[in-house]
Amino acid sequence: MTLSPAAQAILDRYSDDTAEVSWLWESMAAEAVLRHGGPADAEALLPLFLTAPAAHDALMPVLARHGDLRLAERLLEATVEGGRLREGVPSGVLHAVGRLGYTPATPLLWEHVDDSYDVSKDACLGLSHLPCEELRGAIAESLEKHEGAALFPEFLPVLAAKTQDPGWLDRLVAWGGNHASTDCNGGLILGIALHGEQARPAFTRLLWDTRWDACDRGTGSALWTYASTRVLGLDLPQLYADLRELVRTGADPDVRRDAVRSFLTLVEFRCAEPWTGVAAAEARLESSDTLYHLLFAQPSEDGDTLTELADRVFGKDEHYSGAVRALEDSLRTEAAHEWALRAVTSR
Repeated sequence: MTLSPAAQAILDRYSDDTAEVSWLWESMAAEAVLRHGGPADAEALLPLFLTAPAAHDALMPVLARHGDLRLAERLLEATVEGGRLREGVPSGVLHAVGRLGYTPATPLLWEHVDDSYDVSKDACLGLSHLPCEELRGAIAESLEKHEGAALFPEFLPVLAAKTQDPGWLDRLVAWGGNHASTDCNGGLILGIALHGEQARPAFTRLLWDTRWDACDRGTGSALWTYASTRVLGLDLPQLYADLRELVRTGADPDVRRDAVRSFLTLVEFRCAEPWTGVAAAEARLESSDTLYHLLFAQPSEDGDTLTELADRVFGKDEHYSGAVRALEDSLRTEAAHEWALRAVTSR
């Protein structure tokens, strides 16, 4: 297999002794490899990553998405010592080896669950991709220890489904709805979604529930809410229909404003497609062209485009009017990019 142009550009830049390589440039090139690359890119970029893992952490998502079990094994051999990550190794390694399905890493990842925020997050997200059969009891015990707390290891709840106790779905919902701080509920939201189809009703309720602040960017929950919609197969046209119904039925004005803000945030994430590392969240459920047409080019059954709906809810608030216009521009650009890719790949 041949390398993608972006991966080749990264290697060429580092092979040129006179070239300066900024982290920003490398991260942009790595983003292109992440979106459009493949296994050959991960193989070629692994040695570069291992020369200085902390300096090349922008390559970590590429290894996680496009690597394989053999790459995961080599990655651990080079970055782990004495059952812990070597000093200076980014915790994304934990996420990567779990995502790649490398089950021998299970004890290592569990060892890091009670670590600092980023390390714990990566360990939990990595474990969410592994069977964890030998950890069922330990996971349940750890969840019970923290259940009902306002603050806790935020991503521990993503492992609740690994206990194979269906009762944890309702327990996570109650935990987030009644006790957890909204600064610490991203893992609860994703943990609920990872229970699968039976979680859809509960997730849809919390999405529009102001108590959850599910689409709050400041707390970081919004990213995991967006990932959860993808895990559950809730596409934006479905959610837009829910939003229109909520606005149409005359809900409390604060609820309507929060719901529209939440939907705008979800569409923003859809345009940006940020890396979450959650494999089940990576299906693109609708094309940008379809979404643009639905939201901005064709009035809904209520006679509104998204712009008009936002105007009805917020009035002529310049902040939200500007935000919706910017979103329309972004979605149009994304749609044009999709058409360009189709034209290139169909040649």
